[in-house]
Amino acid sequence: MALDGITCELLTRELNTMLEGRRIDKIFMPDKFTLILHLRTVNGVSKLLISINPGSQRAGFTESNRSNPQMPPSFCMLLRKHLSGSKIVSVTNPGYERIIEFHCTNTDELKDNKEFTLTAELMGRFANLILINGSGKILDSAIHVDYSVSRVREIMPARIYEYPPLQSKITPDEALEYIGNGKLPILEEEMKRPAEKALINSIKGLSPLISRQLCHKADIDERAPITELTDVETSRLNKACKDFFEQITENTYTPRVFYGPDGEPCEFSPMDLDGFDKKAGFKTISEALDVFYQAKESGIDLEGRRNRLTQIVTTAISRLTKKREVHEKDLAEGSKAGMYKLYGDLILTYKYLAKPQDTSLTAINYEEDPPKEITIPLDPSLGASENSQEYYKRFHKAKRKAEMAGEYIKEDDIGIEYLRSLKTAIESASCEEDLEALEEEIRSDTAPAKKADKKVNTGDPNRQVGIAKSGKASSRALREAAKRAQARNKKVSQKKKEVSFRRYVTSDGYEILSGRNNIQNDRLTFQIADKDDWWFHIKGLPGTHVILKTHPGEDMPSDNAVIEAAELAAYYSKSTVLEEHLEGKGSRPGFIKAEVDYCPVSHVKKIPGAKPGMVIYKEYYSILVDCKDHA
Repeated sequence: MALDGITCELLTRELNTMLEGRRIDKIFMPDKFTLILHLRTVNGVSKLLISINPGSQRAGFTESNRSNPQMPPSFCMLLRKHLSGSKIVSVTNPGYERIIEFHCTNTDELKDNKEFTLTAELMGRFANLILINGSGKILDSAIHVDYSVSRVREIMPARIYEYPPLQSKITPDEALEYIGNGKLPILEEEMKRPAEKALINSIKGLSPLISRQLCHKADIDERAPITELTDVETSRLNKACKDFFEQITENTYTPRVFYGPDGEPCEFSPMDLDGFDKKAGFKTISEALDVFYQAKESGIDLEGRRNRLTQIVTTAISRLTKKREVHEKDLAEGSKAGMYKLYGDLILTYKYLAKPQDTSLTAINYEEDPPKEITIPLDPSLGASENSQEYYKRFHKAKRKAEMAGEYIKEDDIGIEYLRSLKTAIESASCEEDLEALEEEIRSDTAPAKKADKKVNTGDPNRQVGIAKSGKASSRALREAAKRAQARNKKVSQKKKEVSFRRYVTSDGYEILSGRNNIQNDRLTFQIADKDDWWFHIKGLPGTHVILKTHPGEDMPSDNAVIEAAELAAYYSKSTVLEEHLEGKGSRPGFIKAEVDYCPVSHVKKIPGAKPGMVIYKEYYSILVDCKDHA
């Protein structure tokens, strides 16, 4: 749900308690919608995130790490100028509005105290971050709003800051007074509206979600007008509102995150919401917001990375397919080689029939049975012998083209099959580790070939490198040593970042290993697996290699282990199965079946010169299983 005024008020109270007296150490803006303040205390550094992104507006502490641009936005530089080293005096809210104000104090070059207010307006598509000086003037904002955008309220440097137009609604405190006097907390002009709308239009900071929940807890129809409610329904609605608003005013609420059937977070609220499969409680709204949006954003980031990699591989497949079409045309042209040779032979045989300036020659082709007449085009500017030699040249050229095109088409087919396996792995990726492994494979596949390393002089570097332009004999040696040390550190860091295989355990105790990319598939099958382990792969399609580890002295694993390993192999090729429309026998919506081949690892051989992960195998079994994950 979007951040409503009530949640924003409660969040402001929490932040005021936690931030009062803290100093702003560093300021970063990973993007134009996100501000991260590093706050220094006696206990260390904590990170305060303020987001005005329309899809994830919030403020609160966070543990997530984000990469920052090399050149920070100009608004970030302005904040660093005025707020770096400043102390947060207080955090306020203008009364159940979606606005959070961070009041700071700092000293200038002359040691004079300066006051600033960083205002976060968390109001949907009008969200903004505004820096205001002590006299109430706007120094700058993350998003400029001039007269052409809004005639009501400009957000521009040097303008006096004004709050957005306030609505004439009652606060939760006033709502409790209404209830205490035996009245519904509804404004008189809203009494004829449906209950849900009447609550929203009468009480400040109330969101549609909470309004519906209040109606649900009171067991009334949210679409029924207030004037049509019975006395019993009115009493239940008053009680539901009283219980909720007392939690707000007395700070006895429990922030919660609510999850759907798939385990993904759906909502967050200080109110206990009905109708969700699972919920988790937190100590602060800031913590609940961080958990909620980190899960949301990780899914978005994962999908974004997957789409980017898919686009790269799809483009490569398209490019390779076009190359194959060109090579097919060359192969078709090469098929004319025999005809060109025949033309050359017949022109030499019947050259006595050719006259100067002739454009064609009619001859008898005795290679056909029965012999037939054939008309051969001639170049009138050339004699018979020259025309014959021209056809022989075409013959040799077409022959070479056909031979090369055949080899190129084989390479194209291997490349397309390899890229399709990459695409399948990308679409089947379910976590960051999968995508990291695939990104590494794509980088290694597209990296230029390394040049032969130059011989490095050994011995005393001061004597061998000569005199540098600076006049220091050792300066070049030091630079070279630094480069070598950096290269070593890079290799070490790459080894540390190496992503592990997927690991599973069957319900009867067998270990299953699965590769995240083709390089891992190769290593898993030919280096990690024992010859007595069992290898699984989707039949006739690109997919991951799955290894079922056998127990010592065992010839054949259990039937249950075979089925679970085969289901994993099918699951990580699910996108390819759908693409090929191979919904096997017994498939039904939501339960896709696929055929999986399996055999001992000793029956799997690597194709010489082929891309990683491409193998051949023999003496295998096949099984039809569901595409099912066993994570």
